[in-house]
Amino acid sequence: VSGDLTQRARRGQFAAARRFLDRVALPRLIVPGNHDIPLYNVLARFGWPLYGYRRHITDDLLPRFQDEEIAVAGVNTARPNRWKDGCISAEQIEELRRHFAAQPAGVSKVLVAHHPFIPPERDARATLVEGAAQALRVLEACGCHLILAGHLHLAYVGDVRPHHVEIKRSILVVQAGTATSHRRRDEPNAYNVLTLDGPLLSIDVRAWNGQRFVSTGVSEYQYSDSGWSRVGVS
Repeated sequence: VSGDLTQRARRGQFAAARRFLDRVALPRLIVPGNHDIPLYNVLARFGWPLYGYRRHITDDLLPRFQDEEIAVAGVNTARPNRWKDGCISAEQIEELRRHFAAQPAGVSKVLVAHHPFIPPERDARATLVEGAAQALRVLEACGCHLILAGHLHLAYVGDVRPHHVEIKRSILVVQAGTATSHRRRDEPNAYNVLTLDGPLLSIDVRAWNGQRFVSTGVSEYQYSDSGWSRVGVS
């Protein structure tokens, strides 16, 4: 879950999010978003910004998941001293470097964050997470394949290389839309279902049609020595 489990970091919203998560009978990796930090309660925002998140969701701000095929690392990019924008620190980047560099060959390496590393086509001037360039240089060096993020309420997919010319190795970014919030940017509520099978990745965007979530199309990508390439859409 790439952040913003709540609208305004209120106790009832966190409790509702907790109840939903408890119904998901799968391994979970969760990171906070800027909406999970109090906005109007200034004392809480700067004194204990993630109290509600830590109490109801998880106290782990460096979540990890790993099996024989995949290594997933989460990072907290939400900051109380920024209204909505995010940041990835040098310490967090170093922690990611150590984690991904230690993985055996053949393991797919995935980063989950809330704030974006590349902009959408329709909003090329969108603010990226502070520290994106430094993080991508390290992620490139330690072999990260995939970045999952949210924040912008838009679902899109792109390679980092056109947006960060200093990066030479392909890293695919998959942005999630808005799953449940009423904040939608001319898109229905939606979530992504990713299936990673060796070098093959399918991305199924499932959107709300007024009654239920339905597939709006599946994009297929393949990773090779030249990087990620789209090989099909259905």
